Amino acid sequence: MKTLFITGGSTGIGAASVRKFIGQGWNVGFMDINREAAEMLQKEVGKPEHLLFTEGNTRSREDIRKAVEATVKRFGAIESVVANAGIHRCNTLLDIADEELDLMIQTNIYGTVNTLREAVPQIIKAGGGSVVINASDQWFVGKPNSFAYGLTKGALGQITRSLSIDLGRYNIRVNAVCAGTIHTPLVDNLFKNFAEVNNCSIDDYWKEENALYARGSAGRPEEVAELIYFLASDASSFCTGGHYLVDGGLVAR
Repeated sequence: MKTLFITGGSTGIGAASVRKFIGQGWNVGFMDINREAAEMLQKEVGKPEHLLFTEGNTRSREDIRKAVEATVKRFGAIESVVANAGIHRCNTLLDIADEELDLMIQTNIYGTVNTLREAVPQIIKAGGGSVVINASDQWFVGKPNSFAYGLTKGALGQITRSLSIDLGRYNIRVNAVCAGTIHTPLVDNLFKNFAEVNNCSIDDYWKEENALYARGSAGRPEEVAELIYFLASDASSFCTGGHYLVDGGLVAR
């Protein structure tokens, strides 16, 4: 039985991924700052013998180290890591505060690097496996009012390429998932803020966003989790260094 370690596993794409891997018979160790959501997910999923939650923040390498060590202690090894945790803020070069820029770089870039620094050596010990990085469709395209998010997700796209070359000799594959807008709590909060600032309905924002996609709606976390599972599993044995869109055709326009 293989073991996955995933960050940001309590809600959204992370939680959908936890459900998917557990459903496929994997052990899963997940870390998140949201203990309440994590406990709800644990109750929903059940199978406590195959699921381990550790509270922590990816900006702290020590938190990551403890979570990885706990996962290895419980399940014996880690064969795959999904660096999923991240945040989004709306800003441009002209209005972003130093504190906000630092927060996004620390969370999205350093958080991912911290995760991989601690998890990859365990995958090497296990004889190889896979790394999946949650990047963004903004590796491919620019979007308005998304300066720092695009900056950090672009960095993750390049990290994917570099690591796929460096880690290949250890039998480790590295790929990035590049999702379009997905209906998650993170995006709901983002649209809620938009609506409050512009004195309109959150439904109006979702209607406008949904119209961008070929099928008339944005994505669901479960749809991204399917791709994450494929890239983490042996089914993608010849895939490495890739940036895989799951964006409903948005970039194709």
